[in-house]
Amino acid sequence: MAQFPAFHACVRHNALWAACHYAAMQSQFFTPVKADKISMSNSFEAMGLLPSLCAHAAQAGMATPTPIQEQAIPAVLEGKDVLAIAPTGTGKTAAYALPLLHHLMSVRRAHDVLIMVPTRELVLQVAGVFRTCLGLDPKNTRHKSGTPGIITLYGGGDREQQAASLNHNGPRVLIATPGRLLDFVHLGELDPATCTRVVLDEGDRLFAPEFFEESATLIESLPEERQTLLFSATLPKALTPLLQKLLHKPVEIRVEKAPEKRGPIRQGVFFIEPTQRFDFLKAFFNRDRTSRTIIFTKTKADADQLANSLRRIRMAAAPLHGDLTQAQRNATVASFTAGRTPILVATDIAARGLDVPDVRTVINLEPPEQPDIYLHRIGRTGRGGKSGTALTLCSMTDRKKIRQIEVGAEVKLRILTEEQALPTLLDDKKAKSRK
Repeated sequence: MAQFPAFHACVRHNALWAACHYAAMQSQFFTPVKADKISMSNSFEAMGLLPSLCAHAAQAGMATPTPIQEQAIPAVLEGKDVLAIAPTGTGKTAAYALPLLHHLMSVRRAHDVLIMVPTRELVLQVAGVFRTCLGLDPKNTRHKSGTPGIITLYGGGDREQQAASLNHNGPRVLIATPGRLLDFVHLGELDPATCTRVVLDEGDRLFAPEFFEESATLIESLPEERQTLLFSATLPKALTPLLQKLLHKPVEIRVEKAPEKRGPIRQGVFFIEPTQRFDFLKAFFNRDRTSRTIIFTKTKADADQLANSLRRIRMAAAPLHGDLTQAQRNATVASFTAGRTPILVATDIAARGLDVPDVRTVINLEPPEQPDIYLHRIGRTGRGGKSGTALTLCSMTDRKKIRQIEVGAEVKLRILTEEQALPTLLDDKKAKSRK
């Protein structure tokens, strides 16, 4: 357990956070311990997990620990802070779910575990993993007597029902998005002082500008003495000074996912002013109305406006962003996956976790601010060994952003003419034949 009396002094303002230097990584307060210094085992039983948890893991198909589970579980059981960098699909959720459930089920004193994630999709996904580790139906939200309560708090859900679930008598696993969690805290319906073990899943997203102030405020309200686990797909250098305040001598774990079979992605940039982009998209989809395409926008309002404009010219388009209800988002993704709505206009909420086959094109309506966001976006195409296209629209005044993407993401974007940026007639014929 570590104490953090001055955390928010470091993170109160975005400007201060951005001004921190990466050289501060050498600070005496941030001394990561490599995971190979922690005892590891190749079985859940040998790690010392409760037999019931081991049995439930086996029933769920987790016969042996994945690399991240093998390294993280012993560290969490020992009460150490953890900094884990691992992509999705490596078993990272179970890597913290199993040992945290072990802690909750091994002590009589009721206390809480807090899991913070950036989106409600992740809230539901993480909750499903926790229920699976308890031997429960991952989609059944009913609490089982004698087990920790799995409580989900997220915007767009029934707030009264969520408030009622907080009355669970016993240890609780609170899985929440920052905004909804802060709402409950501010109204006095949830005391964060009870959360002695905290997980920040997708930490790079939680401390991006979109969630930064909410996340920082919440962390300030947590008990000074706590165990903190941070899991993330990437670790931007700008986060390092913040991690020095957030984590105490963390065990550092880095896991690479086995290379996915990916096809070639044709990456290019077409310089075009914002006022001309809708006419370009109209020409683009007049050539190919059937192939799955994701258009990424900067804001939710942009996504709604563009999707509505495309529908007015009889293009099958739908928005996907955080202001939609869970049911609306599920229906949108299902329609896109089935090909009924081939054009998805999305904010970056769709850049992670959206695994839809045969996405032919990703279009950035404007260059993303960070290279890692660019990589996450274009990763929606070229899956399963099939080829794909990633097209970025850019004004001449933003051309420096293209260079930043090329350097930071280590890619090369070919400068395209309008004809080169549009689908070819051959592509259009292929799309119709697939239909």
